[in-house]
Order: sequence, then structure tokens, then C-alpha cells
Amino acid sequence: MKKTLLIAIALLTSVLAKADNEMLYGIYQGSGTLAGTGTQKAETYDVAMHLTDPYLVGMEIRGINVPVNTSAGNAADYKAWITKELALESGANAADVASVDFTPDGKWAEVTFEQPYVIPEGGIYVGYSLTVSSVDVSNNTDPNKAPLMCIKSDAISDLYVHTSRTYRKWTPLGQTSMASGAFAFVVRLSGSKVKGRAARFDTPDDLNAYTLVGKTVSVPLTVLNHGVEAITKITYTIAVADTIVEKTANVKVAGKYYGSTASVKATVPAVKKAGTHDIRFTITKVNGEANEDDEPTTTCTMAYIASFPKHKPLMEEYTGTWCGWCPRGMAAMEALAKLYGDDFIGVAFHNGDPMQITYNYPNNVSGYPHSFIDRVVNGYDEQGAERGQDPFYGNSGASLGIQQDWQARSKVVAPATIELTAEWASLENRMLRITSKTQFIRDFTNSPYRLTYLVVADDLACPPNSDKDTRKSWAQVNYLSGQSSYSGDKYLGPLTRMGSPIVDIKYKDVVIYATSPGKQAIENSLPSEVKSAEPVVHEINVDLSTNKLVQDPSMLRVVAVLVNTQTSEVAQAEKAQVGASTDIRSLAVDPREVGVRYYDLSGRAVTTLGQGIYIQATTNPDGSVTTTKVVRR
Repeated sequence: MKKTLLIAIALLTSVLAKADNEMLYGIYQGSGTLAGTGTQKAETYDVAMHLTDPYLVGMEIRGINVPVNTSAGNAADYKAWITKELALESGANAADVASVDFTPDGKWAEVTFEQPYVIPEGGIYVGYSLTVSSVDVSNNTDPNKAPLMCIKSDAISDLYVHTSRTYRKWTPLGQTSMASGAFAFVVRLSGSKVKGRAARFDTPDDLNAYTLVGKTVSVPLTVLNHGVEAITKITYTIAVADTIVEKTANVKVAGKYYGSTASVKATVPAVKKAGTHDIRFTITKVNGEANEDDEPTTTCTMAYIASFPKHKPLMEEYTGTWCGWCPRGMAAMEALAKLYGDDFIGVAFHNGDPMQITYNYPNNVSGYPHSFIDRVVNGYDEQGAERGQDPFYGNSGASLGIQQDWQARSKVVAPATIELTAEWASLENRMLRITSKTQFIRDFTNSPYRLTYLVVADDLACPPNSDKDTRKSWAQVNYLSGQSSYSGDKYLGPLTRMGSPIVDIKYKDVVIYATSPGKQAIENSLPSEVKSAEPVVHEINVDLSTNKLVQDPSMLRVVAVLVNTQTSEVAQAEKAQVGASTDIRSLAVDPREVGVRYYDLSGRAVTTLGQGIYIQATTNPDGSVTTTKVVRR
């Protein structure tokens, strides 16, 4: 193992680099409250930062600045080090580039390596170690239990930890109990690649970059400081199609810290021709002088389209027959279906009753009733759990307030349209064939979108001749029964006049099958590279032969869900009634026969039959229903 000697250790009250061309790199950006973290044990800690940003290649590592928990008096044996790989020898950290001992005496320790180390392609690991000799197990606030100083941040993907007792292998920080913050130490960089005035824009998220043909669009941009100097003004250009415009913006970006940021809103010029166009944002000047950044241009794509597709949000309700307040979710689903017709797509996941099909829900449900629209998380409760909406009151708390949340989500641009069909490939074997055609409004070279499907049943009821316990499990508990405070509500009032439990109820919108568990989607349902002019067809067969919730095959529908696999957010949804079997038979029964019902191919009940094709639904002696596609000549 190669080791170098410590040349200088300076104690700091704030993180300041000495050399004019020295830059600081890390999650800590010079402000914010630091807090201790640890395993609560006496052991040796090794923490590492993986320097992977390609822009850093060629810069020199001079040293690191380490924040010190000065209250942790039992911490000692401090080391700073550089290593090509995170490795262990006999259970101890084995740094293969440089390692120096230091003894801090203050809130920050500045450690300088004997020789600067040039960052290679592929990156390098930099870190420090310390040992806590003992902790007071009876004292929950003993600072020796949390000797590592952290800054609150979610940007922890390149941070790692190893300890002699708790994490005996190098472990990503996010997989530990210490993931509530990021290690606050910073790396000091120098060399000819460190510039005085250098900046570029962070790459914008182009997944949601859409605008209408002939319209300008405002794009939020983030200025990244790649230089030592603080930034107060930038000049930049926007180039799209044959148009280039120049703009200036006053900003406030801290100096010294690599990657310190500020926000800018840029107005992208209008384009007259529909299609997907590259947008090039170039910072030309920083503080009135030429930009020294090696990569001053950032490119994203913008889709200019003639009209936006209709966004059909997916509302997922979480309910159960045991849940006394859940009837208000049913009332909301029924009301929204009447208000918005085919544009409303609502499904219900049941819990703890005969209609439950899984515990692995697409959302993290903290209570019942509950709902999410497009699986978007609207916030977190006091315990940090994801919080959706009340399925009736929504986020506003008003009567049918969920309507406001649904309307707001419907205004979000959907990246694609979906055409959907579902039919019985084999009615006798209950094999359902689902076919979708997805057409995107723009090109994607690395699309995160994939499909999943839900099979939904209406008019589910307790099977005939069930025993007492089964009938009880199908009855809906109703806390609204007799509640005068709700009697005047347009939607909840009818529930106050029903009993509790509600018996002989027919449940609607019940999810009886999902093609993917939880938040997942079907891996190969859509390609990563898609073209706006090329619709993608996907077909899947679903075996429902053993599904006991298929009570009436004519009362099923399928919901196609377009999922952003990066965020688990639903981008678009579509629904289709399940059609009849592809096996067409001649109509040979009296349409007035008791126990036989007929529907047209749109699912509407009919009582008078002319020439054409119909869906025949026959009720069997055991209460089950058989459907067949028939033709009347």
C-alpha cells in the first residue's frame, strides 16, 4: 500500500480554501446545519466519496476538509486517504493511492496530501477514517454514538461507508441507517483545469419538454458554477431550428464550491414546424467576461406539436368492506364517472376482504380510505410516509374535493395516446387477450415509459348460497349511516340513509388482476427508442381461469397504464370494455328467454335484436354467467 506523509494540517472555523485557484467539491456547499450521525457503537468508521463527474477528470486533488464532531471526545485515529477501489485487508480499509494521519483540533480540519493526485477517467475515491473507542450505552444522546458530521441532503448516490462492527463490507450510504444526511467533508481541487469564471447549465429534464407549434415556452434552468469566482451575471444564447437569441440574467451563485447553483427561467423561441428539435443553451459570458468553462453548451430536446392529447388520469382508490368511512370513496368514484364519462378512469384496490388480490399495491397506503391520482405523491405525513389524497375530500377538504385534484392532473401534458382492446381469446378457458397501440407525441432515444394492465370488475357481489361469515365479509360497514351532519351533502347524503353494514351491495371498479406487482411495469412492453410517427403495438394474454372474482365475464374491463419507470408516475391511462370471444356462433335461442341477456359490442344492454353481432350472457344454475359472441341473421 502506498502511503505519503502529511505536510500540513490547518484547523478551520469555516471551510475556506487557501489557494486562489483551489475549488471545493462535495455535497456541503458552505451553508446549512451540520448534524452528527453514526451506528451508535464503538467502532472504526471509513467514509468515502466517489468522484465520478467527467468534468473533474484532469483536476488535481490537493486534500480534504473534514468537519469534526468536537463533542465526540472518544473519536481518534483520524486518517485521510485516496484510493482507486474500495477494498479491505483483514477487515480494515486498504487505500492504495495515499493515506495520512491527522489530529483535528476544532470544527474543521484541513488535510493536505504530500503530492496532488490527478483525477483519472472513471473517477477516484476520496475519504477519511476515525475510531470511536467507547460509547455510553445508557446515554441516548452520547455524541460518541454519532461522530460523523452530515448535511441534510438526498444527493447520496456516490457516498459509501464501512465500519468494523456494523457494516463490515463497503455499503452505499443509502442502504444504511445513516441515510438521513450526506457526509459533509469536501475535496480540495486545484490545477490548470480549475477556472476563475466558468459556468454551464445543468441538463434540463426533456421528458416533459412540450409546447404547441408557434408558441414560446418557458424552461427552468439551473446554473452550475464550475469556477472559483462567485457569479452575479451571465450572458447566454438559445438556439433552436434556425433561430438564435441572446439573453442576460442576474444570478447569485456562490464561489469556491464546485456545482453551487442558481435558477434561471429561459424563454425558448417559437417553432413553426411540428417535430422534435434540439435546444442548445450556451453560457457565453460570466460576470461580463468570456466563459472559461470547457463545456459551455447544454442540449436538450423540445417537442413542438400541433395539439396535445387528452390526458386521462388514473385514480386508484384503496378501500375495504371493514372500513366504515370507505363508502365515501365509492360515492366519489361514482360521481366522477357520471361527470366525466369515458375520460374518468377509476379503479379500486380492496384490503382485508374477499376482493383483495394483493398487499403489493402500486402506492404506499398509510390508511383507509385513501387514493392516489396517477400515483403522484402529494407529500409526506409526520412519520415520513407517502401521503396521497382522501378519495372524496381530496386535498382541499371540500365536498367532492377530489374533483379538483383530478382536474389539475388532467391538465398535465400526456406524452402519448393509447388505443386499447380486450377480448376473450378463449371464453371457456377464460383467456383474455389485451392489445394496446401507444403513439407518442415526440421522439425518445431513451424512453422510460412502459405499460402495465389492470383487469377491473363491476357488480361484484357475495356469491349466492354463501354461509353467514362469507356474507358478513362481503357486507360494507358504513359509518355514515344515520349521520345527520352529512345528510345534506349531494353525494354522501344517500349513504346516511342506508344501514350499516350495507348488505346485498354490488361493488364497482374492483381490480381483480394486475399484470405487474406494485409500482412495476412490463419490462419489454415498449421500446426505449420510440418515434412519434410510429405507433407501438403490444399484446398480452391474461389467464383468468382460476380467478374467482370473474363472476360475470360481460362486466369486465381492462385499464392500460403508461408508467414512467424512473418516477413510478402514471403518464397516461386508457380503458376498454372486455369484448366477446373471437369464436362467433349463430343465435339459436329466443331473446326473451329468462336468464339470457344481450349486449351490443359497446357493452350496452339491448332487448330487441335485429341483424348483427351481439354478446349473449347466460346465467347458469350455479349463478355463474357465460358470455358468447353470437350473430343474428
